[in-house]
Order: sequence, then C-alpha cells, then structure tokens
Amino acid sequence: MTTTSTKQVPRLDEMTRSELIQYLKDTVKPEEGLIPSYIFSHPKVYELEMEKIFLRDWLFVAHKSEIPNKGDFVTREMGGQSVIVTHGADGEIHVLLNVCTHRGMKLCRMDNGNQKNFTCPYHGFNFKNTGDLIGIPFQKVVYGDTMDKSKMGLKEIRHAVYADLIFATLDADAVSLDEFLGDIKWYLDLAFNRAEMEVVGLPQKWNVDGTWKLGSDNTISDSYHTLVSHGSIAKLGLVPTGDYSKYGYQIYTGNGHGLNLGMPNPDGFAFPESLIDEYKERLSKDQYDILKQMKNMIVCVSPNIMILISSMDLKGQKISQTSLRIWKPTGPDSMEISSWVLVEKNATEEWKRLSEQAFTLTFGASGIFEQDDTENFTDITQNSKSPYHLQENIVFNYTMGMHQDQVEDFVGPGIVYKDKFNEANSRAFFRNWLDQITAE
Repeated sequence: MTTTSTKQVPRLDEMTRSELIQYLKDTVKPEEGLIPSYIFSHPKVYELEMEKIFLRDWLFVAHKSEIPNKGDFVTREMGGQSVIVTHGADGEIHVLLNVCTHRGMKLCRMDNGNQKNFTCPYHGFNFKNTGDLIGIPFQKVVYGDTMDKSKMGLKEIRHAVYADLIFATLDADAVSLDEFLGDIKWYLDLAFNRAEMEVVGLPQKWNVDGTWKLGSDNTISDSYHTLVSHGSIAKLGLVPTGDYSKYGYQIYTGNGHGLNLGMPNPDGFAFPESLIDEYKERLSKDQYDILKQMKNMIVCVSPNIMILISSMDLKGQKISQTSLRIWKPTGPDSMEISSWVLVEKNATEEWKRLSEQAFTLTFGASGIFEQDDTENFTDITQNSKSPYHLQENIVFNYTMGMHQDQVEDFVGPGIVYKDKFNEANSRAFFRNWLDQITAE
C-alpha cells in the first residue's frame, strides 16, 4: 500500500509555447466566470504578457502638461524599456528610446528636467532633444569620414495624443490610437476634456508585491469590494452609506476598456461651479448631464491604466479629485504603481489645493483606499503562487451579474448594466487578455 498521490502538478515551465497556449485556452474560461489562480503569478504567463501585450499595446507615457516648455522631458518605461518623452526644440513631442545608438548605454537617468541635449555618460555621444545625433568626441580621429550621424539618431517610438494624454506603442504595426481607444474616448472626455486639465506636481510612485492584473481587474469591475475592504470610509462619514458604491452603471466599451460610473451624486455638483460654462462648451449635452450627476467614475484603459474621479466633503466643500495611475508590471508577482493627480487649470488655487488633498487622503500612496487595496492584491498574488493551486486547478469565481440584462437606453456608448455590483467587465477584460496572449 502506498500513500503517494498520483496527481501531478502541471509543469508550465516545461511546456512548449504551443502547449502553454493550449493550456491557457483550456483552463481560462471568462464566459463561465472561471479564472484560474495560476495566471496571477506564473512566470511563463508573465513572459507571454510582456511579449503579447506590453510590446504591442498603446501605453500611457505622459500628460502634455508635464512637458509644457521646449526642452522639458520625463523618462518613463514601457514594456521593460526606458523611454524619454521630450518637448523638442522643434516644438513637437518626441518619444525616444533611452538607449545610446553607439553602445547601448542608458542616456538619461533622471525622472524629469529640461535639457537641450542628452550626452551619453559612457563615450560622450551627444543627442538633441529631438533625437538627432549632433556630437561625437574626436569624431575625425576615431571615425575619419565613415560616420554618418544622420543615421545614428535615437530611435523614435510611435506615439499619439488624445485629450492631452500621450500614448506610445513599441509595435509599428499596431492599430491607430483612435481605433485602440474606441468608445472609451467618450468617457475619457469626462475626465480630461471637460476642461483644460493639468498635472499637479510629480507622480507618486510605490511598489506592491502583487500582480498588475489585479489592479486592472479591480478597476474595471470591482465596486463590490468597497462594502467590506473600504467599509471604514462610511464609518468616518466620508460617504453617506456603505452601499453607495452600488449605484450607477457598469460599462464595457471593447478592447479590454471599461468603467464603473457612480451616479447620482446625493451631495450635488462636485466640480468647480465657476467652470460650468467651460464644461458646457467642451462636452456634449449628454456628457455634461452625466458630469452633473457624477459621484465617481473608475475607468480602466487596457492593459494597465486606471482613471479615477471621486468626490467627497472636505473642509465644508464638495470636492472632486481626478487621478490617473498605471499598474506597471515589474515581475510575475510585483508591480510599480505611478499615480498622477490632475486639476482644472482654470480653477481657483484654493480648489486645486483641496482637490490635491482629497487625492492624498484617499488614493495617494498613504491614502485610506490605497492601503486597503494593497493588502488584497498582495495576499491574492501570494496565494496564487502555491503549487497546490496548479495541482487542483483552483479557480476564482467571476460569475456575479450573469443573470442581469443589459440597459438599452443609456446615453453613452458601450455594453451597459444597471448598478455596479457586477463582474461582467472582468469577464470581458479576461477574454480580451486571453485572446491577446494566445494569439499566434
């Protein structure tokens, strides 16, 4: 008699690429609401994500207000590759590979600044902020007449702008940004085109021992967790009741993009009333009607962008805060979060200050909401790493809302459900994710 089990742990790391893709197709079942645990931390899945998603999709790299003047720049990362986003001397935006074309050294190590030129710290090759190579130490001596500097400029990454959001893609054959965003643009307008917006200060950054997908999943679908994870906010009086997060709509707009729209707002208009004329001028009537009633809006732009508008009473005033963050993967089980807060450029300085405070109190690195969510992301990721989960094919349940019918008369585009306690958006997100990483 033996007590040894005959069960085998699937060895994903020993599978061929085709076998791994088939295993994913066989075990990830978004339409049934069954998402296996292992996808949240397995290194082989992460490798596919980096290749099939982060080297292919349009990724957010900066807001135009971060680089208002010629020479301004910020450095960002996309698909594991550092890039420099510059406001060039020619007045144009450039997204440049942060790699010297001579020997591959990283040109710029600063997060931001103002530079006419970037000089390689290895051998001194000098590039304009437009990417052109303009100087080589001892060029005549070491190269004679053989070096053509016009062919040695920094590699320009394909980029485009919507609502002052600068996106870039490492895939020259990707669809246009307009096609990639699709109907989510209607809702991005509420966040970034309702008025002239500007970033306040530098982005906050912090690291979390959790996978990036949990951030996007939480953003696109999960208002349900607010009842428990963020239950303390109702006790503190920051929201009227614990179930406030239920009311509104859940909307999916395709390509992995979607949102939860909280409305109506029992506290009234949460934006600067002095800017109502500007809102009406820049938004359609339907968009402005939504803005008037908005309590909050949480948008996921696939793969890893979260856009948030939320409102609260602060120091006797109704204050909204608008923020954008990215869940940047740094490994199969870790990510870096970068978060920007934006305000209406034409709002009063007092309103801007209070809006930034509202962000810091709630969704900043030390905010109430942030600490709650970080614990969830960390523990789920840690649990998913156990070989037992692979052996037993442990799955997470995403069936909430399968019994609900769509709303047909909502004014905005997308597949719409009444109320936000629903996991339809997560099912759609993981369908899009699966299609991307299993594409041949």
